Amino acid sequence: MNRQDKTRQWYETYYEKKGGNRNDLRTNPEVLFQTLALEASVVRALAVLGGDPKCACVLDVGCGGGGNLYQLLRLGYEASNISGIDILPANVEVARRTYPNMRFVVGDASRMEFADASFDLLCESTMFATIPDDTLAASIACEMVRVCKPGGYLLLVDWRTPKPRDPNYKALTRKRLRELFGVGCGTRLIAVCRGALVPPIGRFLSKHLPSTYFLIAGAFPFLVGQVAYVLRKSVDDPKS
Repeated sequence: MNRQDKTRQWYETYYEKKGGNRNDLRTNPEVLFQTLALEASVVRALAVLGGDPKCACVLDVGCGGGGNLYQLLRLGYEASNISGIDILPANVEVARRTYPNMRFVVGDASRMEFADASFDLLCESTMFATIPDDTLAASIACEMVRVCKPGGYLLLVDWRTPKPRDPNYKALTRKRLRELFGVGCGTRLIAVCRGALVPPIGRFLSKHLPSTYFLIAGAFPFLVGQVAYVLRKSVDDPKS
């Protein structure tokens, strides 16, 4: 089975098991505060970046249907400077319909056809946690660094906590982050912004005790499972 078929099967199995409205913000009250917390982490992370967002060339890796790209637009990034890549053609078609002024391509993120140093900002959301294969994850990370401009940024919005007894997930811990992205050698970690609580707790609070969600997240930071890591590529990276 090729990577495209494996990815499609992963999503089909996930929604079969969890239900079609698992991540539906409109119909599932478990999702609201998880989404708000994640969005807050992205806003704080993007605030760390230097430069004018209107001039930044951005690539969303594993963009899916483009569900996260509105965050960039409302923070001042130009649609014409935003691109996305996803391995599933159906996802790319959805993204193209939703954002006709952006550029989307069907492709394998471990072998991207973009030139070296093409983008000021590389983004991903909940991708590495769903790639337990370290060889594949390392290839994608290497490609992300390759197409990032010297002095550019990588925004990794992912889960730092694992799912016990689930081999389909592997947390993007700081240790794994260092191994995949060569932190300290080619890139450096400049910010970690906390976001959503671990799903069982966060989803419960979002549905039943929403007024306590951010109080608990602040009082018990170890319960925060999702974070936004900001890396900066070295200006003198020899690969650029």
